[in-house]
Amino acid sequence: MLIDTSVTVAYKCSSCGGYIFFDVSYFDLLSKKKYHAACCCNNSRIFIFKENFRDYKLQIDCIGCGNNHTYSIKRKDIIGKDISVFSCPVTGIQQCFIGNGDLVRNKVDSLEKEMDALIDKLGYDNYFKNTRVMYDSLNRIHDIAEQGSLVCECGNGDIELSLLSDRIYMRCRKCYATAEVRAASNEDLKELFAVRHIFLTGNENYKGSDSKSFLQKTDG
Repeated sequence: MLIDTSVTVAYKCSSCGGYIFFDVSYFDLLSKKKYHAACCCNNSRIFIFKENFRDYKLQIDCIGCGNNHTYSIKRKDIIGKDISVFSCPVTGIQQCFIGNGDLVRNKVDSLEKEMDALIDKLGYDNYFKNTRVMYDSLNRIHDIAEQGSLVCECGNGDIELSLLSDRIYMRCRKCYATAEVRAASNEDLKELFAVRHIFLTGNENYKGSDSKSFLQKTDG
């Protein structure tokens, strides 16, 4: 009988935005004090530290908030749990998965299928400069709006969104103040994930007036 003695790890690269998969032998985790793996773009790494026989730490740079996160996991969960999911505590974006190889890959596949389904529904499959960045940017703006933090200075929370090839255009339905968020690169996405509030500001009475947005970022 063939016994699988490895665990699959997947994490979202903070630079290129792709998911990286690698298999780690249980024996390597037990014998090494520190284990690390890098993305193929060589701009991000994940570190796995053994604190003691029972406890491990994961360290990863976050594409969501731009910070470096440390997660704790028990040895028994690495070996015995089907899948463990680690999310950014600031933005909620799912950062890392550890567990059974098929389950980890299926989890990442389901996230990517959600993006494909949305793009198909919108009919923008060849329109955006970076489809994945646009999808993640829309999700982030939706989260900000659900928290009641996407508003116009006139007090209206009814904001319409228009998708351009490289940005998201927002307009207040009441006073027509506008805002734009760039969504063409991973740097744009990092900046947006650092934002907690989006305020549309401008002249409340004239549709053609100049307007701007105020984006309040998270601490740190």
